[in-house]
Amino acid sequence: MTSTALATAAPTAGNWPPSTQGPPLLLSVVPNSGPASGGNLVQLTGQNLRNVISVTFGGVPAQIVSQSSLGAPAAGDWDGGGWPGGGDWGGGGWPGGGGWPGGGWPGNPTTDVVVVIAPPHAPGPVQVLVTTTAGTSNSQPYTYVAPAPPVAVAITPTAGPTTGGTVYVITGANLTGVTSVLFGGNPSTILAINPAGTSLVGITPAGPPGGGNVPVTLTGPGGSTTVPGGFTYFVAPPPPVPVAITPATGPAAGGTAFTITGTNLGGVLAVLFNGVAATGVTATPTTVSGVTPPGVPGNATVTLVTASGTVNVPGGFTYV
Repeated sequence: MTSTALATAAPTAGNWPPSTQGPPLLLSVVPNSGPASGGNLVQLTGQNLRNVISVTFGGVPAQIVSQSSLGAPAAGDWDGGGWPGGGDWGGGGWPGGGGWPGGGWPGNPTTDVVVVIAPPHAPGPVQVLVTTTAGTSNSQPYTYVAPAPPVAVAITPTAGPTTGGTVYVITGANLTGVTSVLFGGNPSTILAINPAGTSLVGITPAGPPGGGNVPVTLTGPGGSTTVPGGFTYFVAPPPPVPVAITPATGPAAGGTAFTITGTNLGGVLAVLFNGVAATGVTATPTTVSGVTPPGVPGNATVTLVTASGTVNVPGGFTYV
């Protein structure tokens, strides 16, 4: 029989179509480890991984993303010698007497690929199994890795008023997954965590009425940690209550000596005229004195600056 005739002839009855799919054989799991939270893509390769019903990681079902058969014979089946064992087309026809042995290419079964999303699981090693309509495969190992605990190095600032509301920054590592920051057991508001997990910004909650140092505890998927030194609350003085400034006018060149009267003025740290600091500022519980800075003609806002905030003097100051 000629090669042309062989090329168009079908194998003898009983050998075509190929035999049904055999039991699945799982050869590799890549990657073979991942986070305990799951969610990573895992590629499974093997033989007869078709018509997949389920893939389990330690008994937990994974989400199947795709199933595909690479399905190509390895080099050597098609090139450089024709059919294995038979030389070429003219050397005796189908190898072994006819048909496709075992449903695949002789000596080189089809390689199948299944892609899944790993499910969440407790940290530790598990076994991966693939179940198809033909049965359940052998197992391959996969290790779930526990997330790293947060690491706190420092907090800035290290102190604030008992009323809370202080914006703080904690620096460290593995801060991405932090879900809570407690100041003496009281939850604070987390504003932002940088993508690298090296800094966290938040707002302090109210502290103990009498002030004092409290531990600062961070908690994430990998566990908890405390900030060295903690955070110190202090009792803030009552806010200043300015009543008036005398004189209320002065030259734009500055240099006017002024006095501000009111209550709770002892904690005033600076006096600003449209944002420009006055010089020679002194404060008592009822007065604040200083010298005006240069300004521009017109009314200027006069602001008292304290450790707990700012307040404006009624009427301001007019430059002439």
